[in-house]
Amino acid sequence: SLGLRLQMLKEIIPKIRNVAVLKAKGDPNVVHAIAALEKAAPSLGIQLMQYEAKSSDDLPAVFQEMEQGKADGLISIAGAFTFANSTKIAQLTQQHRLPSCHGFRDTVVAGGLISLGPDMGAIAIEGANYVDKILRGAKPADLPVEQPTKMEVVINLKTAKALGLTVPPTLL
Repeated sequence: SLGLRLQMLKEIIPKIRNVAVLKAKGDPNVVHAIAALEKAAPSLGIQLMQYEAKSSDDLPAVFQEMEQGKADGLISIAGAFTFANSTKIAQLTQQHRLPSCHGFRDTVVAGGLISLGPDMGAIAIEGANYVDKILRGAKPADLPVEQPTKMEVVINLKTAKALGLTVPPTLL
């Protein structure tokens, strides 16, 4: 889905070249995410610029570095850090006028541009189904581990308008 996030930014901003990648120090998702982005970027004509935050206090300086590095857009790697700081990240993307793509709808609701991520409602329902099975006698060790299967795209049209961007009908 990270390649798709990069592709969605490219569809909204066809001339995008330099994409900042926000990653959290110590997040286990980072290695896989960077590999997926590095695989997708060349075919889209995109250069990735990696920025790491250790804490929420680092975020303003990190976004300042992105601006100085002439980032045309931002991919935020989904994880506990970016989820917990979704509002602050959205505020900083607006402050720096940086079109952004996230893994959580919360960041888009708070002002980010677009997200592609798992449908958290569907995950909650599956979690409830697991609890039901356990309460009916199933052994947790016998239940399969499942990955999210339902993904959702969320677009903040107000943010797109504020950035002077037109969202193509294919994404709507």
